[in-house]
Amino acid sequence: MAVADTTLHVELDFFEEHRAELLGRAKGKYALIKGHRLVDVFDSETDAIRRGYHEFGNDAFLVKHIIDVEVPFNFTSFNVGI
Repeated sequence: MAVADTTLHVELDFFEEHRAELLGRAKGKYALIKGHRLVDVFDSETDAIRRGYHEFGNDAFLVKHIIDVEVPFNFTSFNVGI
């Protein structure tokens, strides 16, 4: 399944391709992904983000929660045009 063309499309595709494997060994944890590589798995999102900034600085990287189904967040704003 290809993900829409975005800045992190390679990382998102990698995550989707390896989701079943990650669920089997690290469900509930956080994956740090750069390019076509799983850098590491972390217990907390904060730890994964810290490591990402330490290794890659301001270069884009992906931190994904390893869960069965993602729940989309919907936000409503009443500040239209601001």
